[in-house]
Amino acid sequence: MSNTSLNEQKQHLDNLIQKLNGLIKKLPTTLPCGSKDGPLAKHFSDHMYDAAEGPYFTFNQSWERVFQCADSQKEYLIVRGKYGLDLVQAYIVHFAKIPGIEANNGLSLLAQRVEALIALIEAMYCFEYMNLPCN
Repeated sequence: MSNTSLNEQKQHLDNLIQKLNGLIKKLPTTLPCGSKDGPLAKHFSDHMYDAAEGPYFTFNQSWERVFQCADSQKEYLIVRGKYGLDLVQAYIVHFAKIPGIEANNGLSLLAQRVEALIALIEAMYCFEYMNLPCN
């Protein structure tokens, strides 16, 4: 893979992370805060990864354990605070910086996960003041 496309992938992911950060900061204060024994804290707190499998494998395993659920359950994952989406974002930022994450298209796959989370938040909360389309 050329450095140009790798830098483009990193920039794309950085842009998505910034967008996610903006959405998290604008979540309604009426939303509950995540709990330290909730699914986000349980699966997005450990920053260790399986060196044999690579960092994306570990990230994706955590992601699937939490976000691969019935659509009706996903709204309960949109929670605020240090055990909420702030924790998920910190996890994404951590894994995005691990050397080797770019192997096997890891950066693009990570970006797809961030895009899915952004879409979920946008679908649940119509941020009209951000000029986002409402469903």
